[in-house]
Amino acid sequence: MTVSPITRVTGGVAGLAATYAAVRALADRFDAAGDHLRDHAAADARVLTEPDLLESAPLSPVTFAEAEARVLDASAGIHGALEASVTYEADALLVRATVTAYEECDRLVASSFEVIDYAVGRDVGYAVAAAAPSLLLLGLAAGPTWDHLPAGARRRLGDTVQEWAEEHPEAVQHGVDATGGLLDGLLAGLPAGLPVVSWLAGFAAFHPTAGDAAADLAALYPNEGPPAVRRRHDLAVPLADVPPRDLTGLIRHLDQVSLLSPPDRPGDAGTIEVQSLDAPDGTVRHVVYLPGTDDFAPAPWEHHGDVRDLPGDLHAIVGDHTTYAAGIEQAMTEAGIRPHEPVLLVGHSLGGLEAASLLAHGSGFDVTHVVTAGSPLGGVHGYPAGTHVLSLENRGDLVPLLDGRDNADTTQQVTVQFDDHETSMVGNHGLQHYLRGAAAADASADPSVREQLDSLRTAGFLGSDDPTTGRVFQISR
Repeated sequence: MTVSPITRVTGGVAGLAATYAAVRALADRFDAAGDHLRDHAAADARVLTEPDLLESAPLSPVTFAEAEARVLDASAGIHGALEASVTYEADALLVRATVTAYEECDRLVASSFEVIDYAVGRDVGYAVAAAAPSLLLLGLAAGPTWDHLPAGARRRLGDTVQEWAEEHPEAVQHGVDATGGLLDGLLAGLPAGLPVVSWLAGFAAFHPTAGDAAADLAALYPNEGPPAVRRRHDLAVPLADVPPRDLTGLIRHLDQVSLLSPPDRPGDAGTIEVQSLDAPDGTVRHVVYLPGTDDFAPAPWEHHGDVRDLPGDLHAIVGDHTTYAAGIEQAMTEAGIRPHEPVLLVGHSLGGLEAASLLAHGSGFDVTHVVTAGSPLGGVHGYPAGTHVLSLENRGDLVPLLDGRDNADTTQQVTVQFDDHETSMVGNHGLQHYLRGAAAADASADPSVREQLDSLRTAGFLGSDDPTTGRVFQISR
């Protein structure tokens, strides 16, 4: 299989957060060394008042004085234990202050970008609202012109926009981050009275982040309801009885689960698989495969049973507990997963976002590992200590950018960005690209990536020869 080049790895045991933690641990060692030396200085001081030493003074006053001077010098003199202890503790304070300064600088830079993105978005939104009549006339005039352009010219113009977006993902991400300001600008630029109407309709008065804008868009759709979960005995995954050998095997298996709900079979939307691995010692581990969005463009007035749709995407990005997430938990229960049995969640797109959210927010199951492909996880925080999240992102895939921010750099999460883009933004999101990205991660020597893969193997999720059983469930509203 072709291996796509990895362009960036963030987080994990070699990431910035881990480095900060290691430097703080070094400061703790400096502090402990200072305490140890101060204890030595105190012990030396006690030697000066030892009765045996004092009784020797009349017998040998010269050597007594020399002994006293040397003990005093070792405890409180220049380069003595007391001075060294102060030096070590001062170094500990300096190291901690430096790390804190770096962290505050990182937060300040991130906050500055958010403020700038909001301001730019609000100015653009206000200008668009103010120029709405002119833009409408321009659109009416441009429509016939576009229709009369040669097909090749229309295709080239579309390709140019698409290629620009693929080559400038950072700009696209800032554009997404600016959507809160854009919405505020549009509302502020509306004719008098209309912003009040929008507020009465339930729209927030202020949208500082893209998540706040997504929350108002999600409110246009019906609330997420309880799931309906049923076992699909008529559907099976070809790899159901094959334990995954490596990361590529996991993504290939996820791709096969995704094929259970193709666009031409809407009645099969919402299918997932629970694969159980039974070890000879009686222990059981489970891998849950979670495909992504089935329906990207339902109208607010449409009612259907598909849980993997645009409203689900919006609610998940906001951080709401969705019908899809509730259905995943119910399917895991019906599959017989016990609370103490280790679980790996593997998800594409919305499936990966739900997997990471279930780990971060808790699910009642022992989820220890998560693998995601093309998922917007920048807004998910709070992974428990000791857990592992391995996230794959393809350059040119815009879906991971839809939260408007980078994934957090934490010890628990590693983000692997690779370049396998094509000429279609929709195509860049396909799992065939993530198969090649997974192969690149399997071959990577990066310490953060290796630690994630080693952990998956140690936990028995990869490289096992244990018998496996696959069960397909369908989740619907």
